[in-house]
Parts: sequence; structure tokens; C-alpha cells
Amino acid sequence: MSKLVLKLAQAIGIVVLTVLVVGTVIGVLQWVVVAAGLVALPVAGIWLYSRLSGRSTASPARRSAPRPTRADRAVTARRAELEGRAVYDAVGRCGWCGSGTRHQDRYGFPATPLAFHRGEIDAML
Repeated sequence: MSKLVLKLAQAIGIVVLTVLVVGTVIGVLQWVVVAAGLVALPVAGIWLYSRLSGRSTASPARRSAPRPTRADRAVTARRAELEGRAVYDAVGRCGWCGSGTRHQDRYGFPATPLAFHRGEIDAML
């Protein structure tokens, strides 16, 4: 008789454990769905309002930015060319001045070649 009671207790325990696990999983899924709904509804409302009202959310300064002129593009290209030289090469030398030692700022901390030669680059522009 005791084997029968033991088997019955095991079966009941398995059923109870299964119900607890399934209930927990369903509860977590319900919580995730409700949280997603609470976040998605206001965002969808704002998006729908902006689409239906025809108003753009972009700032006016962004829409009316002037196109760069040819001179501006030339200066930008020249700056990119000069700044491209102020890097360390594969052997660790400065591409701007050829120095093999690391550059330091006025406080003695290591500086990049671009930061160290900034004044010279701006003078050449």
C-alpha cells in the first residue's frame, strides 16, 4: 500500500509542479504583452498624429540648411587632405613632421599628431 501512496504522491507533485510552471510562463507572457501595449499605444498615436496632420517633426534649421558652395567644398577637401597627413604611420612616426617620438601636449600628456599640429594645419588653410 505504501508503494501505491508514494506513486500517487509523485503523480500529484508532478501535476502541481507542471501547473505552477505553466502558470508562471503564461503570467510572464501576459505581463510582456501588456507592457508592450502600454508603450506602443502612445508611440503609435504620436506617429499617426504626425502623419495625418502633415506636420514634419524635423527642425526648421535642418530643412533650410544652405548647400555648401564650391569654395566651401574645396576648403573641406583641403582640410581633410592636411588632417589626413597628421597620423602615425606603420612604424610609429608622425606623418606630418616625421618625428619618431610621441607628441606631448603642454602638460606632458601624450597627444595625437592631429591635436599637436592643429595650429600648423589651421595656418596652412
